[in-house]
Amino acid sequence: MTKIRFKTIFPYLIAFLLVLLFLFLRFYKIRESLFFSNDIGRDFLVFWRWQTSGKPPLLGPQNSALPFNQSAIYFYLLYPFYLIFAGSAYATIIANAIFYLSVFLLGLYLLRNKREWQYSLLIVFFLLTIHPQYIIQTRYIWNPSFVGPAILVAFYAFLALVKNIQERSKLDKATTWLLCFALALAIAFSYSAFTTVLAFLIVALFIFKKKFIPFLLKFITANLVVNLPTLVFELRHNFVLTKMLLYREKLPQPQSNLLDKIANLRSYLFNLPDSYLYLFLAIFLILLFQYFRNNKEKTFSALNLSLILLILSIILTFIAPFAIQAHYIFGILTLFFIVLSFFCLENHLVLVLLLMLSMFWLNPQQVQKYFTQAPSTVDQVQACAKDFCQEHTQTMFVAIQSGLHPYHNATEWQYLLPKFGCSLKDLVTESNEAEYLAMIVEYSQYEHNKTAFNELTIFGPSEELETFTCHDNLEIKVLKKIKD
Repeated sequence: MTKIRFKTIFPYLIAFLLVLLFLFLRFYKIRESLFFSNDIGRDFLVFWRWQTSGKPPLLGPQNSALPFNQSAIYFYLLYPFYLIFAGSAYATIIANAIFYLSVFLLGLYLLRNKREWQYSLLIVFFLLTIHPQYIIQTRYIWNPSFVGPAILVAFYAFLALVKNIQERSKLDKATTWLLCFALALAIAFSYSAFTTVLAFLIVALFIFKKKFIPFLLKFITANLVVNLPTLVFELRHNFVLTKMLLYREKLPQPQSNLLDKIANLRSYLFNLPDSYLYLFLAIFLILLFQYFRNNKEKTFSALNLSLILLILSIILTFIAPFAIQAHYIFGILTLFFIVLSFFCLENHLVLVLLLMLSMFWLNPQQVQKYFTQAPSTVDQVQACAKDFCQEHTQTMFVAIQSGLHPYHNATEWQYLLPKFGCSLKDLVTESNEAEYLAMIVEYSQYEHNKTAFNELTIFGPSEELETFTCHDNLEIKVLKKIKD
């Protein structure tokens, strides 16, 4: 009886330890290490405008590779946390952690009668808890940060439906809808997940056969639901985004050739020194060959299914005309973890591979990078905005000259300055509504009438009135427009 009881609670004991590790790697020294800039500033600006206007956004984050926005469902997911935590700069990080832990713990409960799948989920969650890119992009939240759990849910739902097929029973409707919405959400969060979702659809076509068309209709319906705000926007504006997607010249994609893609995927996926990577792959392939030689009859085992999805997803990613960036890998990376989890359950020697990954991903030198002091902490930028706005009551625009990134629209300051009392106008849409511009200079140099970028061109000829210093590498120069 004791053995039975321990077997029952063992997964939950491991889950408890994993939750603690997950929270530590996401929140330790977050106050000092979070760099509140760019995409975080973009999100908080959307929340601020939503709160002050009462109008929810119809479009989600802009996409850098394609002239088409992500679904606004991303903002709808985060906005309640922004309200609950009173606009805290850490609200989206908390939301992301709750999202991941909810998927993990609920999945653990729902799989309680499928012990092998439950252990698989434990292994997968351990790997995504410690993987460098997962840590980096769940300590700094933006839309790709949410792709992984959606793919994870999709796989176990897909696996359950494949079992339905094997047992010659009907596809469970609830599970089918769960799969469709998980895949739709993955794309809604980031179009980089499209190749992985397409891999699911291709495999489903061969497995579901006559049942594929009803499944596809449900998938289309799920996509229409999660993209309903975008559809409303398109109907209101005569399909402007669709026209841009079809006819506007696409941005060039550097490093989109096959060799660069392989190099980038290898780097982001494994994050191992070359010698250890080759050793890892050699052991993995040898064990995989041995597995297939001894298990030829397991056509649709969990391992086989996940491996087919992974290989197909990689092939489709290599074919796609886009470079592989760090935040594009979460579909492939999640499938890779699922393959390792089921492979480990089939052959315990795979634990050696997991140990190798853990050794490098949890190396103290690697872990310390996540906790490094940000160029400007949240407290510093908020104090800077507050002090500046107390002294400057005139209506103004804002732009940024940064040595840390190439962007000049200063979305974080578009949010911070009004929050602390500044009267701010939009430089692009309200270019004649103010005579002053707050030029944020961080870790860079600004030379008046020499430094040039689009926002300064829109503002027009100006004179420099003063410099407001926040710290050694952060200052605000006040510019006044010269009237004709």
